[in-house]
This record gives sequence, structure tokens and C-alpha cells, in this order.
Amino acid sequence: MQLENRNSQQREKGEIRGVLAIWNDVDPRGEIEYNEWYVQQHMLERLAIPGFLAGRRYEAVGGGLKYFTYYLTTSVDILKSPAYLQRLNHPTDWTRRNMAWFKNMNRTACRETLDQGRGIGCAALTLEIKPISGREEELRWRISESLFPDLLGSPGATGIIRAHLWEGDPEITIQRTNELALRGGRDQMVYWVMVVEASSPTQAENAGKLLTDYTLKAWGAESVGSPYIYRLLHHVQGPDGR
Repeated sequence: MQLENRNSQQREKGEIRGVLAIWNDVDPRGEIEYNEWYVQQHMLERLAIPGFLAGRRYEAVGGGLKYFTYYLTTSVDILKSPAYLQRLNHPTDWTRRNMAWFKNMNRTACRETLDQGRGIGCAALTLEIKPISGREEELRWRISESLFPDLLGSPGATGIIRAHLWEGDPEITIQRTNELALRGGRDQMVYWVMVVEASSPTQAENAGKLLTDYTLKAWGAESVGSPYIYRLLHHVQGPDGR
């Protein structure tokens, strides 16, 4: 209960960190430029915004949307700050060109309500969860006190480094901006997403197999998505990062 109590206190104080989580495919005609833009301009531009701590990009291994990107922020409120909205509403010319290449966009502003383990894995598993209304606290507690500790400490979990739970904030996510208009459609969103970092794609896949032993629906999940495996492409730290 101590970990859950600490997380509850952080939520009450507004200290919980924010995450902007993005999954997407890319039009093959623009994929080379898309990757150059992300590395040379876009991530650096985002990390220059006050409150942005770090950013990571991944590529799918197997199924799922091809790219997974996320930014860690000091709080989810950074994702509605004037500085961030200024960038979203005044995209660079290079950003304007690249918005057209995004396909099947899934973008969610989240709160990082659980973070167990230490370090950065070179691969990650992502798993979407939709909680049953009214059972969120129970599900969060079960993940915190049972699933994550078992996953990180199991003899069959060698190479599993860290586990996160991110909970989506629809109100912040659905803000209308010029960048959204450039993508020409409505982004999809996640409810909650579990992210497990591992030392290799194989170990991330093993984490997915271990997760099948847990009865998330009995704990309060209305639905559980398929696990998808990603390999790390790029990690960059912002000036406020730690």
C-alpha cells in the first residue's frame, strides 16, 4: 500500500508527471523526410518548451502502428500551456509538410500514475486498457501492488527494466490546433496504456506473455488491447530533463 499511497499523494499535490503518447503510421512516400524532420527539428523544438523533460521514438517490431513516440513532461498541464499551444498553432514550414505524411494517428495527453523500476530499455511493450467506470482505483492498485512487482521481479522476467501506467486526459487531448487541422482528421486516443521497458524486443515479447497470466478484466478492466513491441530509435533529454 505504501507505493499506492505515495502515488495518491502525488496526484493530490499535482506532482504526477505528464506524458504525450503518440502512435502512428507514415505514408511511405514521405518516410525518409519524416524521420529526418523528427530527429533534426521536431523533437528538439518540443524539448525547448518549458516543462518538457525528455522524448523517445520507437519503431514497431511485428504488428501495431509503425511508430511510437512519447514526451515526458513535468505535469500533464504542460500540454495545455501557452508555450506548447503556441508551437501547435504556429508550426514551422517543415512541420506543415510532414503533417501530411501522418496516418492512423493515435495521440493522447496522459498522467503517469505509476512508474516502477529504473533505467531505459532498448525496447518497449505497449498495452491499452479501458477501465470500468468506478473501478479505476482498484485496477490501478492491483497493477501497482501485484502486476508490476511480479513482472519486474519474476524469474521469467529477466531483462524487464521498468513499467509505467499512463492514464489519458481527454479534455487536454482534444484541444483543436492548427497542427491537428493539418493532419486532416480526428486523432484516436487511448484510455490507459501500460508501457513495459525491456533490454531487447525478445524480452519485451516475454513480458507480453507474462501479462496473459494476469486477470485484468477481473480487476476492473472493461477491455484489454493487444500487446505491441517496439525497438528504441532515439532518446533525447531536454534542458529541464532529469
